[in-house]
Amino acid sequence: MTVTVDRARCIGCGMCAAAVPEVFRITEGACAVLAQPEKQREGRVFDAANGCPVNAISARR
Repeated sequence: MTVTVDRARCIGCGMCAAAVPEVFRITEGACAVLAQPEKQREGRVFDAANGCPVNAISARR
């Protein structure tokens, strides 16, 4: 799985970081990907991407 964040679109709400802190962190007012997710966390990452209020997260297999 490859996860990316469009930092220009991100509003820094922190929902993704709360859902999967091992993968996402809010830095400088926007989300950053810390590491690509392990297989067992892919479901949570997809949930975070789908829950992003501005569709700034892309998660692809």
